[in-house]
Amino acid sequence: MERSNARRSALLILLGLCLIGISSDRSLAAELPQQLADSGLEKFGSKWVLSEELALKRDIDSLEEIVKRIVPLRRQIDLAVADNASRWQKQQATSQLIDQIAVIMRRSAVGTDEEKKVQKQVDQLKQASRELRDGVDPKRFGGQPHMRAMLESLTLMHQQATVLAVRLEKDSAEIHEAYGKLSKPIQLWREEHPEVAIGPLFRAEQVDQVVRKARNSIALNDVPMYLHGDEKRVGVVLRDQFPTVLTICPKDNRLILTSNMAYSAGLRNLSAPQAVTLPGGRETKARLGTLSEMRMGAANLHDVSVIVLEPSDEYLGGFIGLKLLQAWNPTFAKSGISLSLDASNQASTASR
Repeated sequence: MERSNARRSALLILLGLCLIGISSDRSLAAELPQQLADSGLEKFGSKWVLSEELALKRDIDSLEEIVKRIVPLRRQIDLAVADNASRWQKQQATSQLIDQIAVIMRRSAVGTDEEKKVQKQVDQLKQASRELRDGVDPKRFGGQPHMRAMLESLTLMHQQATVLAVRLEKDSAEIHEAYGKLSKPIQLWREEHPEVAIGPLFRAEQVDQVVRKARNSIALNDVPMYLHGDEKRVGVVLRDQFPTVLTICPKDNRLILTSNMAYSAGLRNLSAPQAVTLPGGRETKARLGTLSEMRMGAANLHDVSVIVLEPSDEYLGGFIGLKLLQAWNPTFAKSGISLSLDASNQASTASR
């Protein structure tokens, strides 16, 4: 009997110790999530991660989705350009042949009543040739409604990809720095409890790979360009956040923004209004300032002098002088729908 009681007491003591251990573990387990939450961490699947990393994941997903949309759109544009170039060449060849025939026919008709009739027939042949081939001068192809719609979409996606890529690089660096600065209690928990997974979701090299792949896929060296009337339009990103569209001025070296563009980009310290001459010779008043950064495809300019139009000139839109990009050796592509840049320089000051 005494042995039985002793055994029962020993079991009860062991059970009590187990319960205390379980209670202690539960207390520690309950304590940990609160400490993690207080440090700005959130539960994501099996890991605790910084809340900023969830936004990083969304940006990665968005960038990859944009790339998936850009690739087939660019292929569709390239096919349309190639088809038009073929049609245009055949149309030009046909016109040249008609001209050669016309010369021969005119020789025998000069000074006769047949001369006017021959010229009329030649004109009719040329018109029939144009209608049959339906080719467009490549220099004007970017202004055709269907092409302009595709190029405007491509321009917007280029700008979105630029904003996301820059933001990913910046946020990834800040997130990894933040993980290194987690509080000492969290660092200790991390060492003592390896079963508790604490971020990051993505290694720095993973983010770099995503960004490099995106930039290669969207071909930043070829900036999409479309026509608005006779004006060539391209997309740029101001201060890595604000996309806008500007008109290219081949012989100018200035950046000209509307007041709305400048306000959106955060330009505040501007000069008093002064007289300026805009591309095309128009005289007006504008303010002067400095833009910290502007990207256009592979070109990245810092501390750019900028002319800001008055609100009354908002309708004129913004302009960018091609000479401002001389460090990248800009050239208009033969296709007529893009501006080609030399990607060997990835950053520059506006004075280069």
